[in-house]
Amino acid sequence: MSTAAPAFSRLAIVDRQRRVLAYALPITNAAGRTPADLSALLHEAYESLDLEKYIADRPAFIWGTAEMLDGTQSLPPASGGLGLLIHPNATLRADGAEHVIALSEHKVPTILVNFEGTPGQRALLPFVTHVMIDISNPALALPGLIEIAHNAGISVIAENVRGKSGPAKAWTLGVDYIMGSIYQHERPAAQRSLAPGEIQCLEVVRLLAQDEVDTARIAAVLGSDPEMAVRVLHLVNSVAVGLPQRVDSLHRSIVMLGPTRLTTLVMASLISSRVQQMDALWFLLARAAACRELIGDDTGYTVGLLSAFAEETGIPIDILIEKTLVSAEVAAALSSYEGELGATLRAVVAHEHGDIQSITETSWTPEQVSEAYLTALPWALDTVRQLNL
Repeated sequence: MSTAAPAFSRLAIVDRQRRVLAYALPITNAAGRTPADLSALLHEAYESLDLEKYIADRPAFIWGTAEMLDGTQSLPPASGGLGLLIHPNATLRADGAEHVIALSEHKVPTILVNFEGTPGQRALLPFVTHVMIDISNPALALPGLIEIAHNAGISVIAENVRGKSGPAKAWTLGVDYIMGSIYQHERPAAQRSLAPGEIQCLEVVRLLAQDEVDTARIAAVLGSDPEMAVRVLHLVNSVAVGLPQRVDSLHRSIVMLGPTRLTTLVMASLISSRVQQMDALWFLLARAAACRELIGDDTGYTVGLLSAFAEETGIPIDILIEKTLVSAEVAAALSSYEGELGATLRAVVAHEHGDIQSITETSWTPEQVSEAYLTALPWALDTVRQLNL
């Protein structure tokens, strides 16, 4: 059996309004191995894993090993609270039910994974906080399973929510949460166009993406928006930047911040009035940074950023392409996942959805994407915090 160290993804568990219940850290390279098979490796990984870098102060769910279930292994610290994902095999053990009941008595949140309504699983419903159902499994009678859980007072999390129609199917079935991307939620009834202020911000993004950055032109665009000018000056003079003296010039502020940080600030202004803007911006920046990390080029950052922004706002990608005047290569990656940039974007988006199969269909491996994404998350979180959101 493989002794490869476990690689993790971070999947959001969200409701219809995109409020984040928690983040789950499933294993992306399990390859048939259960948490019981991986106990020693998981304990070692959790000891070295700084959860706050990946979940901030949000609750987290990690795989429960046999030792965690029987209380001989302590749970990693997590400021937002920690719960356990209960593998189906754990419920088949003679002492499985006893351990789940003990976790309930100690107020440890638990998710019963792969709920299929077996007698053993039904018996545990009074002692778990959630069940997770694979809504892509055609063999399951989904409405009946969801009803069983709800009748027991247990909330239902849908996993493997696939395709553009997947979220609508999940909500129609009556699930309470979806596990995957923060963007897996109910879409607006109609796609909208860009507002004047958004056009202005995207003009700045376009200017920042050029090989020769015209700081004078950027200063002119930002200077016409008092709120943005104030935010730029505030950021460059903040403790996070650490300059020895105050900067009062918008032009100098733009030079000092640099393209990446300034692009982030502009994007933050575009979504700052939205629900859960901290999680939304964090997700947006993580996708952009993961694409950059994988491909090793700032063009990857632009592709990830615009892709996530289109999903965040509901603005069609072709309109964003038109307004930002990106290259043909970037446009092809955004519109149809073409080229190396497109394959990179597709792999990162698949990772956000927990879709391992789609990653393997690109030039990247699940382990490579997982490593890039977990590298991107702390950077993105630190960037969001610098913006004081």
